[in-house]
Amino acid sequence: MAKRTIHSKELFTNKILPENFYRPIIVGYNIKTPENIGNIIRLGDNIACKEVIIISDGENVRASKIKRTASSSFDSVKWGFCSVDELKNRIPFDYEWIAIETSSDSVNVFKTELPQKIVFIVGNEISGVDYSLLDKCSKIVHIPLHGNNKSLNVSHSLAIALFEWQRQNYL
Repeated sequence: MAKRTIHSKELFTNKILPENFYRPIIVGYNIKTPENIGNIIRLGDNIACKEVIIISDGENVRASKIKRTASSSFDSVKWGFCSVDELKNRIPFDYEWIAIETSSDSVNVFKTELPQKIVFIVGNEISGVDYSLLDKCSKIVHIPLHGNNKSLNVSHSLAIALFEWQRQNYL
């Protein structure tokens, strides 16, 4: 019996995006860990996002660690830093803002309709998404967790929400 091998570059080569594919925008609020920033950039590349925006002053960020984690996505995805005040001007007016956060008014990501034109906002590893940003969101979604630990890494939460968005809109 022949050995089965899978080569993702060959499997996914020449995949054409649907004609009506709207690229999501990813916003990371005050993400501190360079590895998390790199993972977010890489996820953005996986999903063919429009842009990754990190709300931060960009100071004291180790670009070499971001690049190591993001790998080839570091140069493949439009990404950068901005302030909270600059964010609104970077988002197209017809995109809906959705925060991934656990709050008293959050809804299960698997039980809510996610729009095609979407901005996903994820928060700081400790304090989450700032209230000023949550107030701009039309929805706040959470990932249901049934184990003892009720916390996910920010990039894991983003991955779950991004691929649920893709499943709902393009699969």
